[in-house]
Amino acid sequence: MTLLLDTSLWIDFTRARSPAPLKQFIAPYVLDPAAHLAEPVLFEVLRSARPEEARLLEAQFATLPCLPTPRDLWQRAIALGQACRQVGRSVLSLDLLVAAVAMHHDAVVVSFDADFEAIASVSALRLKRLNRPG
Repeated sequence: MTLLLDTSLWIDFTRARSPAPLKQFIAPYVLDPAAHLAEPVLFEVLRSARPEEARLLEAQFATLPCLPTPRDLWQRAIALGQACRQVGRSVLSLDLLVAAVAMHHDAVVVSFDADFEAIASVSALRLKRLNRPG
């Protein structure tokens, strides 16, 4: 089973002020041999990182495989967004892109983000929604 780790895990895992129990909770997912990245996640995490943070993150990310972006990513994300809108849910664009990559590769998205529940409710997205401990 391929796991696609969403931005929410990476932010909590790498943020200096995140509590140790939260980092310990996330660590097994980051260390799982099935863990993968996707370009939208890389973009979301690295776009606002300070230079030193970016170097450390890029070194860590280099140890994980990255799921290739499907050629029809934008069309897939548009369809997912429209399906969510039809049931009254507005979902962030980058979450739609992450979901489109995951569905293309039949990967399970691992996330703290509730937007993925909305996407899963209108699609074949496989989701492991986590709740932050404590």
